[in-house]
Amino acid sequence: MADAGYRGQAYGKAKEQEEALSAVPMEAGMGAVPPAPIIPGGEGDMTRPSQYPQQSVMAPAAPMPRSEQPLTSENVARILPSLLPLASSPYASPSTRRIVRAMQAMVPRQDQ
Repeated sequence: MADAGYRGQAYGKAKEQEEALSAVPMEAGMGAVPPAPIIPGGEGDMTRPSQYPQQSVMAPAAPMPRSEQPLTSENVARILPSLLPLASSPYASPSTRRIVRAMQAMVPRQDQ
């Protein structure tokens, strides 16, 4: 009997799919499965000995790498024309104007 994954197909298509799947080796020759990454503090009991016995518990954590902001952005250039009237409105907040000015700085000028 066909597997539950073959239901709802036209007559004969399940057999055709089964033959196609058996022609392609799915598991053989794929190599060893890589080991799962070990997350510090994620493995084992909470009361186990420390993984880093020489490191002080008061030592600062390693800083997270920050991504560099692009100096120019085509996406900002696309939406900037709709934001400029918003920022020039008398009801716009100073923070809105500041954000739109920062976005304007990200768009390359045509005259340069």
